[in-house]
Order: sequence, then C-alpha cells, then structure tokens
Amino acid sequence: MDRRALLRGIAGAAVAAPAAGLLGASPAEAATYYVMATEQAGGRILRFNPAAWSGGTTLWQAPSRTGTWTNLSDVKRRGTARWGNVMLVTSSGAGDYLGRAAMIDESAISSSHTGGIVWQTTVDGNPHSIERIEGRGAIVVATSKGATGSASGGGLHLYVPSSNGGTPSTHRAQFISFPGAHGVIYNTNGFVIAVGSGEVRLYSLTGDGSSTRLKYRTKLTFSDGAGRAKTGHDILPDHKGSGYFFTSSYNVRSLSLVYAGSSWQMTSNVVSTADHVKAYTRLPNGVRTWVVPGSGEGEWSRTIHFSSGNHSKSGARFYRVRYYTTAFG
Repeated sequence: MDRRALLRGIAGAAVAAPAAGLLGASPAEAATYYVMATEQAGGRILRFNPAAWSGGTTLWQAPSRTGTWTNLSDVKRRGTARWGNVMLVTSSGAGDYLGRAAMIDESAISSSHTGGIVWQTTVDGNPHSIERIEGRGAIVVATSKGATGSASGGGLHLYVPSSNGGTPSTHRAQFISFPGAHGVIYNTNGFVIAVGSGEVRLYSLTGDGSSTRLKYRTKLTFSDGAGRAKTGHDILPDHKGSGYFFTSSYNVRSLSLVYAGSSWQMTSNVVSTADHVKAYTRLPNGVRTWVVPGSGEGEWSRTIHFSSGNHSKSGARFYRVRYYTTAFG
C-alpha cells in the first residue's frame, strides 16, 4: 500500500469523521513552530521550519552510523539544572539489536554538530525511546525486543544517578518486562507512561537518587483488530490541548489521563485508522505532524507530513518527528 497516497486521500476528504484521517480540525492561525526529526541515513538530528521548508538545520550528528549507533530512533529535548538544555537520543543498533542511549549537552555541541555527550550507555534489545525524569535525573529507555533480538522480550530500562540531578549510572538499576515497548514519556504529575504490545502502562515513582524506581499503577489495553499486530509505536503530548497521542500498527489514538475519585485512569479514542504511523503529534498552533512510511520505503520515510502541507527531503530516512521544545506537554 502507498500510505502517502492514502494520506493524500485523507487530506482531501471532509474532516467529519476524525477516525478516518490524520488531520483533525484545521488550525485557525498558522504560527511558526519548529520540529525536529531523527534522520537515519545521515545519523543526524535535524530541525525544520514547517512554514519555510528548506534542507533543515543539523542540530547534532551521531559519532557513527554503524554498530550501536545504527538508526537513530528517538530524540527529545529537556531542561536540566546542571547542563541547561539537553537532547536525549536512542539508536536501535544493527544485527543483534545492541543499540545506544545518550544525553547530549546542547551548549557543548561543536561547530561541526558533534560531541556534547555527557552520558551514554549500550542497551540491548532494540532501544526505541528515551525519557528523563524531572527532578531526579533518572533516565528510562524503552526497548522493543529482548537481548539479541528476542521477540518475546522488551521492556523499560531505568538508569539512576547517585543523587538527584546527577549523571546516571551506565548500569541499569531496574528492568521491567514489557514486550514490544516502543515509547516512553514523563508526565509532570509524577508518572511515566509507556506504550508497547497492546498496552499503555502508567508507572509512578518511588525513592530518590540511587533509590529511584518505577512502580506499576494501571494500564489501558487496545486492539487493532482480530489477526492484526497491535504493537504500540510511539507516544507524544498533544501540544495544542491536553493529553497525548499514541500510535500502533493500525491506529492513531488520543490518550487522556484522569483522576477518578481515588485512582488514576487512562481513556483513549481513535483519531485515525492509518497504519504504521511512526510518530504523531499536534503543535501549539494546531498543525498536526506525523511520519509514516510510503511505497518503497522501509521503517522510515523521506517525508514529514503536516496538516498544513507535506515536506520531503531527497535521500532522507526520517523515523520520528517531534515538536522542538523542552516542554513535557
């Protein structure tokens, strides 16, 4: 299926049935908000202005495009007390799925867009997503597979500093089994939300510093239909409203986290039935952006899609797109 053709058809349809398309309501005003993307062909983090598309600005270049640095899979920006603004990145790795997670001090990146790494570690199992826990400085990495690529593995790896805000250890302090784990994000109410195979899970935090741990609270289950894979691919905030969007093998859904009397609960609604969307979010001006592989493309795309108009880059292999911000949501 040519998914880009599918999305062009969606874009031309009326936005009367939100479950049928990726666009949602059109923004009333087209203010400019930058986006950033993992670009796997060059091993780069690139920034773009959707309103004035160009070749993009290279924010950072990975030390290699081979071995554990193969295929950059995630990037997030966060503010820290110790380093100022940092970028969090993961790369999936090659062959045996031994990849890498790293934190980069943006102020220490060289003029050649390299360096600045203040923390890094190898992570087995196809690392797909990364998050830093505000106030503690612990780092969570989601891996979609087990060691050496076992499909039944996957989970959340927690790396903690000796004291809050410090540099995490390169050895994980906790591993939580979660098959197919692809996305992880921090909620400022003090929760970590992760998406994997058929589930979105909510974890609270216990302890401080080296004693920081994740504690399971609740989950939301989802299905993409009988006989279909139901792998959760990504989770991002809705920067225009509240809540989140998460993508799976055959759907894009909204996600709300609500306090119901005595406990937190999650609810979701289908936004789109487009398949294999790698990332999806809404910018503060209402423009929606997403990455989905097209015909002849693999687990990547040459195109970053926007509800205000799609943009492509020759030779690029975009995997994920994010709003260029340090905000959690």
